[in-house]
Amino acid sequence: MITKICESPRKNKRHVLTMDNGKKYNFGYKFGHTYIDHHNKILRENYRKRHLSNETEKYLIENLIPSPSLFSYYLLWGPYTNIYKNIDYLNNLWMDKHKNKL
Repeated sequence: MITKICESPRKNKRHVLTMDNGKKYNFGYKFGHTYIDHHNKILRENYRKRHLSNETEKYLIENLIPSPSLFSYYLLWGPYTNIYKNIDYLNNLWMDKHKNKL
């Protein structure tokens, strides 16, 4: 689960997040505009289609594997225009996935 998110110290990255296991991921282009910025659903759908056409990214996203691809898809281009709502949404997806494994 995601426990913390803040501005990335990396030159061209927008955010860094910390998982509950301590692993950190830098993601998002610092100068890009995403759904949480412009709230344009058409641009969001185009972004999602474009990234799901890449087999590697599709696998990471569909299997909820922590990666910059997953975090950009769900946090910057997720169902909500608020990044914190998108974090809650992704954390709930992980909880549901792990419940099904029990």
